[in-house]
Amino acid sequence: MNSTQNSNLTGQAYQILIKKIVEADYAPGQKISEKKVEADIGIGRTPVREALLQLRQENLINVIPQSGTYISKIDMKEVLDARFVRTSVEQRIMRNAAALDITAEQQIHFQHILDQQEIVMKNGDFPAFLASDDEFHRYFYVITDHAHIWEWLKKINIPFDRFRFLRLKVAGLSKKDLLEGHRAILKAVQAKDINEVERLTANHMHRMLTEEDSLIDAFPTYFANYGPDK
Repeated sequence: MNSTQNSNLTGQAYQILIKKIVEADYAPGQKISEKKVEADIGIGRTPVREALLQLRQENLINVIPQSGTYISKIDMKEVLDARFVRTSVEQRIMRNAAALDITAEQQIHFQHILDQQEIVMKNGDFPAFLASDDEFHRYFYVITDHAHIWEWLKKINIPFDRFRFLRLKVAGLSKKDLLEGHRAILKAVQAKDINEVERLTANHMHRMLTEEDSLIDAFPTYFANYGPDK
């Protein structure tokens, strides 16, 4: 295998593992091994090892001497910091979006995203709902010519994404409210109401964390500094 092929496989392994961590297929605190990961994702030893090394450098896995390798638990300080960065940037992005004339093609795309999100919400498809949620927000970065900033933020926002996914899994935490929030934001952008856009964006990002206690109660062992082994 040449270096380019190995690099491509390492990238594939990394992306698959990130998805498994965000969607709690590999639960916070779970012990894993290279052999298990190789078997799970069907990629060989060297790319998997390199992907795990990258995840370790990003504090998404922990290696405990004489014990093993574990998926890092969710640190609420990291979640809050990620949310702070995302909110700060996104409010500016949304101000820019509200100053634009949204084209008919762009409106159709936004409506398609919202329609798709409603479908997957009804089907209880959590990964697809999270993906459509991301696509709604990402498209505002696209139409304001800041798509590369979204890619930067996705790297920073992995702790926040882990929290968001767990939120979707908890019964009683409304996904409908998130969808209605998207509709209200889009309506304010179309009306070019910059103050309302800023307010709705801040509220939308904040409410994702209002159920912190509910999530910790539902998944006490998933969070750092909580649970029986805190």
